Amino acid sequence: MTIEQIGILLRTDLVPRAIKIIQDECHDLTIIEKVGSDGIKKDLTTNGDMKAQAMYMQELKRLFPNYGIIAEEDGVAIEGDGRDGDDIYFTVDPLDGTRAYERNSSQGVGTMIALCKNNNVIAACVGDVNTGDIYGFAGEEVRGEVFHQRFGETKVLVPKADRPLSSQYVLLRSLPSKQTTLINKMTLDKKDGGLFEGAEVGHGSIGIAFARLWKSEIGAIVLDFGFDTPWDLAPIIGISRRLGFKFYEIKDDSLGLTEYEPSPIKVTTKRQHGQLIIHESCTKELEEWMKKQ
Repeated sequence: MTIEQIGILLRTDLVPRAIKIIQDECHDLTIIEKVGSDGIKKDLTTNGDMKAQAMYMQELKRLFPNYGIIAEEDGVAIEGDGRDGDDIYFTVDPLDGTRAYERNSSQGVGTMIALCKNNNVIAACVGDVNTGDIYGFAGEEVRGEVFHQRFGETKVLVPKADRPLSSQYVLLRSLPSKQTTLINKMTLDKKDGGLFEGAEVGHGSIGIAFARLWKSEIGAIVLDFGFDTPWDLAPIIGISRRLGFKFYEIKDDSLGLTEYEPSPIKVTTKRQHGQLIIHESCTKELEEWMKKQ
């Protein structure tokens, strides 16, 4: 099966099936407590998480027995056989945004899967459980087409490159009081020197949050210091880079930004910096704003 055929399989079969499982299971929800990524904080899983992952695992093992699999639930970490000298593996987040799902939220619940080859994401798919929207791509090129499947139609997703940050909102993943000095300056009212039209705080699925960025519903995302997981990071990196989004490190209370290239990981890792993600078309505007600080 070619990479392109794998992408079609994910977008038209596996992810829609996972969405259906998660939707069906919400009517008889079983909540199970587990330890979070930091090894301390309490987290949740549900029968929706477990059944969606079971489907993914069954199909991936059947169709791709030589590939590795890293999945969120039960610490699944299966090594591939290294055929042809390549490290090829899937990452699976069966239900992204479990707390939003448990709250019966109408947004912020997703399902994500990615295919990694060595140090690159070569296919990825993110599904919105509440709307049925699916975002995905397949191919070894860093830049290229990303498809958006919505209400039965599939179109090429093109971020709006003519919208300045000053006319868009930035999405924060925690309260403004917890942000760094730089982000607090960015989110000031524009008349006071802020960069954006405004800011909002959103939780739930990180994949669905990024989908808002990919389709230009928001202009930027700020991620806090914290933990990166293989199943969250791979699809976000793959689709974002393919669409031309840039990642910047945010250090503690420094007023500087450093652009960097994130890579997929195979184990949960503590990230020592925050992140700002914007589209490449907004780079000049960001640089001009930074010069004034």
